[in-house]
Amino acid sequence: MAHNQKSEICQIVVDLAKDFLKTGLVVRTWGNFSSRLDEDAFVITPSGKAYEGMQQTDLVTVASADGKPFVAGSGKPSSESPMHARVYQRFPEIKIVAHTHQVYASALTLLGTDIDVPEQWQSVLGTAKIPLSAYALPGTKKLHNNMGETLARSDAKTVLMGRHGAFILAETAAECLRLAEDLERFCAGLYTERLGRQSMQRPEIMSDSDKEKSVAGALQKTTQEGVAVSADSEVQPWLSRTLKPYLDDFAQICGTSVSQKRGTANVVFDPAAQVAICFGKDEADAKNVRAVLEKNARAANIAQISSLSPIPAWEALLMRLVYQLKYSRQANR
Repeated sequence: MAHNQKSEICQIVVDLAKDFLKTGLVVRTWGNFSSRLDEDAFVITPSGKAYEGMQQTDLVTVASADGKPFVAGSGKPSSESPMHARVYQRFPEIKIVAHTHQVYASALTLLGTDIDVPEQWQSVLGTAKIPLSAYALPGTKKLHNNMGETLARSDAKTVLMGRHGAFILAETAAECLRLAEDLERFCAGLYTERLGRQSMQRPEIMSDSDKEKSVAGALQKTTQEGVAVSADSEVQPWLSRTLKPYLDDFAQICGTSVSQKRGTANVVFDPAAQVAICFGKDEADAKNVRAVLEKNARAANIAQISSLSPIPAWEALLMRLVYQLKYSRQANR
């Protein structure tokens, strides 16, 4: 492939990642994006690098046959690159793949089953059923094999990943973003329908209500850690209880459990003030923690309906340790 053509494709991926970031469909380093180069290779975003400053040269060229880097030492691709490879092997028309941790699509994976799509949404999402790929630990062969099995039984361009997020398949970057946004609108509506109440989503990850600003400002005077406060309606039912990980990134980012005693978690509940307090290395990091908390609360609320249990404690602890020792350091580079 000509250098100019590859450069154009790489720029499409970089721009797409930043577009997803702007819409709130991904935050920080979570998720991954790729584009087909030819029959043998694709480019994919690297492991653990924030999208804000990502450049073409950060992308890694990967073999479509196995999802491994084309050139040894050329960079570390996303740990989910084998899933992208499965797509490019099976669907020659697909040129773009995105893996997101978007809020309502992630929460709806706790229904634990494929989702039937009402007729009015079928032309929008291009399917009558959104398949659910079974849960497994992030980055594992089992997770990739589960996705392979799901792709083999469905031609849907939107796939849900159990306790994890969504997988979007598209022919163009514009279609990819549109599908992800429409999937999120559909899932938000289904969440409201299943819970029987309207759920208000935070307008932007960095936005705060007046109450949240006031409480955070007072707390910030007492600690050097970054602080963010959540008065989110979907977190409220958990403030007097213990919230465990129903989504894998909650285990990684927030802790193996969250309650009124902070312990080793990055969140503590304050039922008297009717808020959750989130901590990070700075304010932006604390608000990323808050975003994951609010998403996991939605997943937990859905799990109450489907009677699904939290992620096993040993898996949550393993994910927490791997994140702290590995991915959080990469994200800070």
